Amino acid sequence: MSQSVSSSILPVSADRLRAFLGRTANLPQISDPSLQLEILSAPEIVTLGQRIEFRITAYGFKQRAIHEYVTVEELQIIENQIDGPLRAWKHHQQIEITGTGECRLTDRIEFEPPGGMLGFLLTEAKVKDSILEGMQIRYESLSDLISSGQLA
Repeated sequence: MSQSVSSSILPVSADRLRAFLGRTANLPQISDPSLQLEILSAPEIVTLGQRIEFRITAYGFKQRAIHEYVTVEELQIIENQIDGPLRAWKHHQQIEITGTGECRLTDRIEFEPPGGMLGFLLTEAKVKDSILEGMQIRYESLSDLISSGQLA
């Protein structure tokens, strides 16, 4: 399985960041706008065993996916793709306290590119590039929300 790891140190407490990441309605605010993330169904608060169904637009195609939260802890959230365009997708979000009012968010994504015709478009390299670009947008969006006092 392929893997991509990104992290950023953010000037916010681990508790506040975890609370923000644990509210599914906040996800579009920190997602790449070009994906046009649309949440179709989800729990209000991320909880173990719950599923989130969403739609994104990638490479001109609308793709529907369902992820299940398999680990939900104080400083960690892990979700697995149950249904979606890739053969596999697992997203680990780990928060590490680095100082007073500061923490590191590390996102590790394990994936397998799709097969068939879609696999010719979504190669491993393209998926990795998309993840890295998306994580940069995620961390910049989080930083903007923190600096403007909107992180809740």
